[in-house]
Amino acid sequence: PDGRYVVYDLKVDPDSETRNIHILATDGSLDAPLVEHPGLDLMPFWTPDGKRVLFAYVECRGDQKHRHHTDPSKGHWHEQDCYHIFSAHVDGSELRQLTDGTWNDFDPVYLPNGRIAFITERRGGYLRCGRVCPTYTLYDMAPDGSDIRCLSPHETNEWHPSVTHDGMIVWTRWDY
Repeated sequence: PDGRYVVYDLKVDPDSETRNIHILATDGSLDAPLVEHPGLDLMPFWTPDGKRVLFAYVECRGDQKHRHHTDPSKGHWHEQDCYHIFSAHVDGSELRQLTDGTWNDFDPVYLPNGRIAFITERRGGYLRCGRVCPTYTLYDMAPDGSDIRCLSPHETNEWHPSVTHDGMIVWTRWDY
């Protein structure tokens, strides 16, 4: 937030799918992993005070078969094969898992009211074109991961929430 550091996800090894969140000092004095673990870390986002980083992580373990159904109370994947939202201090300490379950949750962003917006499969549903592909829509939650709410009941995919300078949420939507 102050322009001194950048967070990004980095593929650890060309022969591996492992990706970790890194912190880079803009003056080049630091380029270090925030956390290191097997699996994939994606989509880092600073907290407004610059003390923590939000990101999505998947362990890439467990059954990788898609669970096709139309019950929104059930997810579509094994819980170790779903992206969940985490946060950590910029030094990598106090790693916290904010979401869990058998849905993919990713693209976290802090909102001016202190809540966290994110994209998820939790609403249920599939694309209208007949392919077995779960839809992703906009939700939010309290900073500790509780009180998860649907912000958009749209039936096709939504992506990349962001906050404008005047506090509005903007995101993209795939529509027919």
